[in-house]
Amino acid sequence: MNWKDAVSKGAPLVGSLLGTPAAGAAIGMIASALGTDADPEAIARAMREDPEAAHKLRQLELDHKETLTRLHLEAETARLTEINKTMRTEAASQDAYVRRWRPTFGYLTAVAWAIQCIAIALSIVWKPEHAGLVAQSITALTPMWGVALAMLGVNVSCRSKDKQVAAGQRPASFMDAIVKRVG
Repeated sequence: MNWKDAVSKGAPLVGSLLGTPAAGAAIGMIASALGTDADPEAIARAMREDPEAAHKLRQLELDHKETLTRLHLEAETARLTEINKTMRTEAASQDAYVRRWRPTFGYLTAVAWAIQCIAIALSIVWKPEHAGLVAQSITALTPMWGVALAMLGVNVSCRSKDKQVAAGQRPASFMDAIVKRVG
């Protein structure tokens, strides 16, 4: 296990900052808590050699929860801002492929899904003795389809919100839905 995994396991909030713009501040806090230099090698050594390292990191997280939460939210906001900027650039592009890659992915996913379903049905009809093997194969494809369909769902959701914004409407948020159901 590397030191980043060890930090994330012992102090998930601190670990969530590693690899973000707030990593420098997080590494400094980790080094201070462990009594080492703010150097990944020194931190890794302390994590291996100090049996109290995980406890020190948990204490760091408890003592600085508000600051760490703020850093995490700022890092996440920066990440989402970059994603939003990229999506806006794609939408405003004059290049048809750049503007249309998301719908193209959706259509290709639908075609691949249909072809696979037809192939599964035909293989079971033509060779019923292989139905068990076909079922195992379908199970093996589940992670691939899970990723593809999740990505498609995010694309559809984002595109719907983009259309609402372009029409001058405010997209409903998750909290709006909760207030509507509760209220």
